[in-house]
Parts: sequence; structure tokens; C-alpha cells
Amino acid sequence: MGDGKSLLAVLVIENIDHECKYDYCEEVLGFDKLEDHEKQCKHRIVSCPKVSCREMIPLSKLMEHLGKNTCTFKAVPKVIDNTSKSGRAEFRISGDLAVKKLTWNMYTFSYEDQIFAIFPTKSDNLYYFTMVMFDSENECSKYNIEMEVHDWGSTSQDSESSFRFCGKPCSIDEDKDNLKYNGLSVHNIGMEKILRKRNDNFNVSVSIA
Repeated sequence: MGDGKSLLAVLVIENIDHECKYDYCEEVLGFDKLEDHEKQCKHRIVSCPKVSCREMIPLSKLMEHLGKNTCTFKAVPKVIDNTSKSGRAEFRISGDLAVKKLTWNMYTFSYEDQIFAIFPTKSDNLYYFTMVMFDSENECSKYNIEMEVHDWGSTSQDSESSFRFCGKPCSIDEDKDNLKYNGLSVHNIGMEKILRKRNDNFNVSVSIA
């Protein structure tokens, strides 16, 4: 009798519509479609990518959070057009280069209705450069990026020192602690060649295809 009631409960659950669990989402779906939807829901909860920020935010509200200029340099993303397919971010170091940990605010870019964020961090003797796309891993797989750190005020072509990464952008759904391992890493010795050129300033150029 007990098994019969359990089976009936399962059949009821599987045959009624369910609301998405995320606030702001008004989708109502069948049980068989609910899990896939919630993985892709534009209102799903994500972490602000900035290392020092601990905010957990609906994806649909992430740009509103970044617009407060506490985690980004500019409230509005810089548009990358379909002709150049490239952009550049400028970063400065204020303080002692010998410190073991450094973080910077993000630069955001808009390309083909997608938002990308690029940000460096330093941990011990390594600098990490990460590019995050504000979408699912499946959508990220459709894009290829090149990211190059180089001398301040130069292009990647005429810079005396530069380091490049080619690959896929990280998904905003990626574990935040793992983001830095999915991009470019440069040893302190290499970065010092760039930083000494322009008073501890550097550029990161990106291209998206």
C-alpha cells in the first residue's frame, strides 16, 4: 500500500507543471524540462567574478551590481564590434610590487549580445588573467578568445614583452575558486619586464571570435 502511494506521488509530480525555483523567473515547465531550464535560467544565482567580492546575485541582476562601480572600472561595458572583434583593457598597480596578493577591478566588454569580463589577480609569484563570459558553459563553447598581456600604451604586435592565451572563455557558472586556472598565468619574472617599462602599468588585449 505504501509503495502504491509513493508511485502515485511520483506520477503526480511528473505530470504537473512546476515553477522555476529562482526569483524573478516566471517560467512554468513540465517536470522533465525543469532541471535543464534551471541550469540555464537567466535568473540563476551566480557569484560576482571579482575575487574580493562575495556577492551572490541573480545572473539577470549581475550587470546592475557591476554598475555600482565597486567591482568594475566602468559601469557600461565597452562594445567590441564585429569588424575589429577586439578590445583592450588598462590596468595599474599602486603600491608595492612585492606584495603576495593583488586584485583589480574588472573590465567588461559586450560582443554579440554577450557580456565578457576580464580581470587579473596576483597570488605569490604568479599573475593570473581570466576572461569570464556571463553565460553557460555550453554557450561559452561557441566562442574562441585570445588574451594577451603586454606593455602599457603599445599594441600586442609592437610590445617588447607579451604573453598570450588562446582558448574558450570561462563560464560564469564555473567555481569561482577555479577561474584563475582557466586562463593565462605569467610568472612574476615575466611580468616585471612589462611593469618596469611603464611605471607599473600594463595592458591586456582581447579578441573574440
